[in-house]
Amino acid sequence: MSQKQTQHSHNVVEAFKGKLSAELRNQIGESKFSDLELIVESAISTAVLEELEKAADRVERLSHEIRNFAEHYDA
Repeated sequence: MSQKQTQHSHNVVEAFKGKLSAELRNQIGESKFSDLELIVESAISTAVLEELEKAADRVERLSHEIRNFAEHYDA
């Protein structure tokens, strides 16, 4: 996981914690907030990897189109 994703997940959880009362934050506990950070970080990573896979598929299709064009180009 990238440092940016780790930092972003931390920021998301901190923003969420800021919306909770001190009493509720204490009831939940830091351990559970750490677990939530890992869940958020995992979700970010999954979304990023899915988009990279889509981009790779588009590049592969374009590569085939270019190769096909080059093979059938009438100079």
